[in-house]
Amino acid sequence: MPYSKYGCFRNPNNIDMADEDFDKCIKRCGTLPSNGGIMNVHEESFRKIYKEVASGVEVSPRGLKCREICNYNYTLPPYVRFANFQSRKLSLSYIKKEFMWYLRGDKYDTSICQHASMWKTLINRDGSINSNYGQYIFGTMNQFSNVVDILSSDKDSRRASIIILGAHHLLTKTNDYPCTYCINFRIRNNKLDMTVRMRSQDAIFGMGNDAPTFSFIHEMMYVTLKEWYKDLEYGNYYHSADSFHVYEKHYAMLDSISDRDEYINIDCPKISCYDEVQFLIDHNENKIPEEFKFAAWLYT
Repeated sequence: MPYSKYGCFRNPNNIDMADEDFDKCIKRCGTLPSNGGIMNVHEESFRKIYKEVASGVEVSPRGLKCREICNYNYTLPPYVRFANFQSRKLSLSYIKKEFMWYLRGDKYDTSICQHASMWKTLINRDGSINSNYGQYIFGTMNQFSNVVDILSSDKDSRRASIIILGAHHLLTKTNDYPCTYCINFRIRNNKLDMTVRMRSQDAIFGMGNDAPTFSFIHEMMYVTLKEWYKDLEYGNYYHSADSFHVYEKHYAMLDSISDRDEYINIDCPKISCYDEVQFLIDHNENKIPEEFKFAAWLYT
């Protein structure tokens, strides 16, 4: 099938569309018109990813067999964030809890263990969790604000990065080595693009939870920067993983998704304004203003 620049398949019998018309179609309805019916850009973006990793080479790091693609890249259009299929139903409740945990930005906050027991195995001796990305993005480091400062003073900057994995992690004995190197933001062609670079990503559980989280952060940055650039547009989310893989226990699930398993849409409100971004960062779960639809969705 022909493959579009937006990471989704076009029907072989589809009508020809100019790029600008195709862009408008995606922004308006998130779907592709074709003579063969409506094609969902969310579904096709993720199905393409799963089909590609299904053909990965089998390796066994730490004795765990998996199919792997090295130096793998994928692109998600604006608001495409949920890899939700019938055989791999996302836990929306967990995705929300994890993102709220990140927003608090406290590396000693172990409350996430109540929602996913695997986090208990990653707690350091001092009670901290290295892979709570919130400590690097929002916590005392507050690299989110640093990126805002950089891009608000230099629209073309190449330094608007949030660093997560550091040398101190790799030089320390721990059970928790963050999978993400960094997040970079760039304004090009008046669009705020984001690139996430990871050393390792599991396509089933990892991407399922990571894609929404990084996409939310991207949207928060976009809404914030519109305070300086009123006509700024929401760009693409570019992802790069040194090792993109699926573990053996999920092979059957992977094959099912690749074989036209049903995709289930998830509705998610947009972040309304800069004040709502600040409300999220302040992680105030009480008295949510009526116009803050995303916050209300997140906290319910």
